[in-house]
Amino acid sequence: MTVLAALVRAYGRLAERGEAPRSGYSVEKISYVIPLHPDGTVAGFPIDWRIREKNKKLPRQIAVPQPPKRTSGIASNFLWDKTAYALGVTAGEGKRLIAEHAEFVDRHLSALSEATDEGLVALRLFIEGWRPENFVRLGWPEEMKDQNVVFALESDRLQNVMIHDREAAINLWIRTQSAGDRSEAICLVTGEYGPIARLHPSIKGVRGAQSQGASLVSFDGDAFKSYGHDQGDNAPVSEAATFAYTTALNRFLAYGSTNRIQIGDASTVCTEMVIG
Repeated sequence: MTVLAALVRAYGRLAERGEAPRSGYSVEKISYVIPLHPDGTVAGFPIDWRIREKNKKLPRQIAVPQPPKRTSGIASNFLWDKTAYALGVTAGEGKRLIAEHAEFVDRHLSALSEATDEGLVALRLFIEGWRPENFVRLGWPEEMKDQNVVFALESDRLQNVMIHDREAAINLWIRTQSAGDRSEAICLVTGEYGPIARLHPSIKGVRGAQSQGASLVSFDGDAFKSYGHDQGDNAPVSEAATFAYTTALNRFLAYGSTNRIQIGDASTVCTEMVIG
């Protein structure tokens, strides 16, 4: 059995036990919640959602719509993002700040244009009315800049239900993922016919890799192309298998994972046995 096949099977076991996010979602670090009224106005000060551990505040890790793979391009997450995209504010120079925020605005105004769900409508109205200068005017904290934020109706926030958790948001995300032209082929991992992943999500927690993660499967140069195929078509792995193996491996490599042992610069993971 190949490494990818073993990881796909491991994801299936994790999902059965409720220990892995559903297809199309990933566990990400979220620091703040922006509460909204149904009319899109802010319902109060952003909620610092970080968890205090010893003398540090650590982001809360929750399942959100899976982010696109960002390399050098600009791509917005769906229903959540860091403040540069979601609010148009950053603590750094922000050379691409205007373009990043515009991408977030354009994507959501388009995706939510026909939404009737109360939460999705509230988010659309918030985005339509938000201006980056509001961040200072409202007195929002500097430490919030460059953190990941999610949104919630104030009435739902008290039950820890975010806008991306609402049924209408989940259904919209499913439709969004299935839209567009995608090549189909037999998956080399599962043997099933289906849409092929063009890019594979990054693997995080790899020692020595960039902060945004590393690629386990990648074809990013002409020298790696086979018979003119582009990116994922060189070695077809279905979107379902790609999601499964990356989700499982990221789970095993995550901070505090009992499935991981570090010896020098080598990380070893075990899918079932608990190391420790």
